[in-house]
Amino acid sequence: MTDKNFKILLIGSSTGALPVIEGMLKTLNKDYYAVLIAQHMPEGYTGMWAERLRNHTPFSVYEGVDGEEVKPGKAYIAPGNRHMILQEGEPFRIGINEEPPVNRFRPSVDVLFGSAVQHDSSRIIAVILTGMCDDGVHSMIELRKRGVLTIAQNKETSVVFGMNKEAIDRGGADFVLSPEEMVEYLNRIKDERGPRKN
Repeated sequence: MTDKNFKILLIGSSTGALPVIEGMLKTLNKDYYAVLIAQHMPEGYTGMWAERLRNHTPFSVYEGVDGEEVKPGKAYIAPGNRHMILQEGEPFRIGINEEPPVNRFRPSVDVLFGSAVQHDSSRIIAVILTGMCDDGVHSMIELRKRGVLTIAQNKETSVVFGMNKEAIDRGGADFVLSPEEMVEYLNRIKDERGPRKN
């Protein structure tokens, strides 16, 4: 597989998601995915979390840097108190900005997910995990309308069934899965798109 065949996994998350993401990155196929993460976390903590993930998972994990090219095997965390986006055009590049908070959050999941609407739907997968409020739901619904595969964490494994519940209830999720089921599915699909759940 060439670099041009990899997919970009967008993860939006909040309360209770840190161990979930670490577990997913431990077993997700790093040769097939680049991961962009918008986690509600204060400034100063995202760098330490990136270091932990870098030391405990196969992925090369760092805070996102403005203009950095997105590559498989790497995971990029939105810096605390900054928005992270997927810039227009290819090769895929990260954008970091200090625009006002969205849904009271910076970084905002809606900002990250919304920036992917312009891209080829077959290259993007959006996952929303445990967390309070509904940040990310609006953009996730829009991504699904445009053919992007969307997955929400199930209630049983969620510390806070909030963001993901809203995504499910409002029709934003193709699949509702546990984190383990997500990774199993994502590692299996490769170049094939799974059947859409309506």
